[in-house]
Parts: sequence; C-alpha cells; structure tokens
Amino acid sequence: MEWEIVFAPVAKKRIAKIPQPERRRILVAIARLHEGLIGDIKPLKGRNEWRLRVGGWRVIMSVNMQERIITIKYVDVRGDVYKN
Repeated sequence: MEWEIVFAPVAKKRIAKIPQPERRRILVAIARLHEGLIGDIKPLKGRNEWRLRVGGWRVIMSVNMQERIITIKYVDVRGDVYKN
C-alpha cells in the first residue's frame, strides 16, 4: 500500500526556489517516500517530526502512520531548517 505525500505551501514555495540539480535530487527522494519511509530518515528528538537527508538539504516532515500520510513541512539547507 502506497503512502500519500502532501506538501505544505511553504515547502512548495521553497522547493521552487532551489537550483535545478538539487531540486531534482530532492524530488526524487521525496517520490521514493510513496513506497514507505525509504532513505536517510530519522525522527527528530523533542519534536513530532522526521527528517529526510538529501545531501546538504533537509526535508522536515510529519508522518501519520495510521492514515499513511507524509506531510512535507519544510525544505532547507542543514543549518537553517531546524530553526523552524
């Protein structure tokens, strides 16, 4: 059973501003999430969120295990993404 992936508006906006080669890598990594929690993924300590690492970029997401929905909340470089 596939997972549904939902993008928050702020994440869509940020992805659109990322240079093309990095954007493609991030979108491919996010597309793999349809099959499940695949990739360099870890839960964040002290937060109800997970992170997906794609090179120097981080994708912050919330995961609803019961409904199999992954919500992409933020996408940014490693140093800035955890400030949200």
